[in-house]
Amino acid sequence: MMVAIWIFTLLLVGLWSLAAWGLAVLLGSDAGWVDGVQMWLVDAPFGDWLDAWVPGWMMATQAMLDALQAMLSWLGGATPWLVGVVWLFGTLALLGLGGLL
Repeated sequence: MMVAIWIFTLLLVGLWSLAAWGLAVLLGSDAGWVDGVQMWLVDAPFGDWLDAWVPGWMMATQAMLDALQAMLSWLGGATPWLVGVVWLFGTLALLGLGGLL
């Protein structure tokens, strides 16, 4: 049973590391991809249907995407340190949980 707990814990640490790597790539990339999402939403075929159910969804979505683009631009240089600290605390928590179990 103890071997299964540690295998499961190491699997979770691996998935946590993969998620941290993905976050680092996303935050470290150019924030210009957000404009592509905005253009896709303008041309989306479901826009009229969604506008009937949720009026003003396009303005709210564009405001959120603009805020996301500003945040990604602001986080550009601090990304490696921020992701590293979050990864470290998450890994320590997972290993501590595995040790506790």
